[in-house]
Amino acid sequence: MRLAITQAIRDALARIGHVPDDLRARFDAIAPAGGGAFTLRLSDDDATALAELVQWHVKTDPATGHPTPETAPYAELIRLIDHAQL
Repeated sequence: MRLAITQAIRDALARIGHVPDDLRARFDAIAPAGGGAFTLRLSDDDATALAELVQWHVKTDPATGHPTPETAPYAELIRLIDHAQL
């Protein structure tokens, strides 16, 4: 699958520690897609693993129940993966 991701998602992925080598290789291969977007290519298995990995980084605001601004890119990436897998 190919996901169009934002600079904010790309930056968030760069901040994740302890990433399996296969996923790190996918992050390193992120390519510019024009208009400020980037393309992240993932297999279905990689997409599932990435969604599970970033889920641990999503924190919610107790007052709103929405992801905090710092973790919103992770929540957006999960949404993109879910949508692509439909």
